[in-house]
Amino acid sequence: MSPLSAQQKSPGLHFESDTQSDDRSSWSPANAVSLAAGLLTAFTVSIVGEMPVGELVLIAAVGWLALNVLTTKQLPGNLRHRQLLWVMLGAQIVASCAYVFSDLYGGSSLHDIQRGWARMGFLAIDILGIAYLFGSSRRNFIWYLTGQLAGDVIHALLFGALYDDLWKFGVGIPLTYLALALASRGGAWLTAGVACLAAVTHAAMDFRSSALACLAVAALTALQRLPRIFRLWVVPAMLIVTVAGFVAVRQIQANDPKRATRSDVARSSMLIAAWEGIQRHPLAGNGSWFSHSEVFADFMTIRQDRARIAHVGGFPEGNEDPGTVAFHSQILVALAEGGIVGGCFFMLFGILLIDALYRLTFRRTWQPHHPVFALMMLLSLWNLGFSPFSGAHRVYVAATCGVLLLFYAEGERLRPRTGGPIR
Repeated sequence: MSPLSAQQKSPGLHFESDTQSDDRSSWSPANAVSLAAGLLTAFTVSIVGEMPVGELVLIAAVGWLALNVLTTKQLPGNLRHRQLLWVMLGAQIVASCAYVFSDLYGGSSLHDIQRGWARMGFLAIDILGIAYLFGSSRRNFIWYLTGQLAGDVIHALLFGALYDDLWKFGVGIPLTYLALALASRGGAWLTAGVACLAAVTHAAMDFRSSALACLAVAALTALQRLPRIFRLWVVPAMLIVTVAGFVAVRQIQANDPKRATRSDVARSSMLIAAWEGIQRHPLAGNGSWFSHSEVFADFMTIRQDRARIAHVGGFPEGNEDPGTVAFHSQILVALAEGGIVGGCFFMLFGILLIDALYRLTFRRTWQPHHPVFALMMLLSLWNLGFSPFSGAHRVYVAATCGVLLLFYAEGERLRPRTGGPIR
């Protein structure tokens, strides 16, 4: 039975293995490691900054991989033929070297150098660990994602949600993944309807980024069910509906309008300050955490001015140190800290996300796991522009890289035997 026919006959969120020995009924140590990596990502320990415990699990997995390579003198088969993985790791290594140059050239403080270099190194380790686990068995992706979502809920219930917003910082995303996974058993149109309902719910709970992502999942799922020749013609209408939905979401302030406005002010100020930092030092960068640059001072000034214009008052953190604030843009921060070369990994990451979403929408036939893949990619695309890559976000980036590897590997298996484009 081919991988495609197996997926078509067996609905739900599961995949064919890269190996013939993958027994879905068995429990393996790799399943437990994947579950632990996801479950413990929400919890942190203080090691050169706040480090997710799940990242320690991934480091242990890479250590086990290294030990096996040393003893067997060869890479596992699931890594040996993953050219895209080596491109990702190569880009991250080049970006890390750019950070080293930027910090030494700009004279960053030792504390910020330690945190900046550790952040880049851990991201590379996380990507390798996730690729090893997901490539060993595709069930490991399900175990990881289950653990990550359960960990978010458990952490919020044990320690309280950020800003006391249990939906946005606790149960909203896990419930959305669960709803899409269950709805996918009923087909694409049911999944699209559930995605729309999730978008309305997120909008009502003032979770605008997830509302937009769910609208996009609904649109992409509906497009996949149309004949390929008609999909491009329907895109303009889908874009109009999505933009209209986003505008409607922006108008809904169900919980605290002032808090939403303050969040917009803070994020936009970070983006402006980071962009000005890129323009100021496009090649050399401004160094890790901007400790010896004007970027952080510019951010404080811009935020104060924009808060006054928006009539939301000042911010209590007026005397923050640069090292206490993580700018909310993965790609802009990488470009501003390490220069153009320092941002090469996140530029590649963004290109791969857009390309994968395009292929999923216009080149692939709908499969039950596609909505979960799409939601993960869309949230990562949002985070690329509007979230930091410190702490747990490093693991999220690595997990999405693992999903991209699964997605492109799926395309390789569906390639016609005579050659041709990947579907």
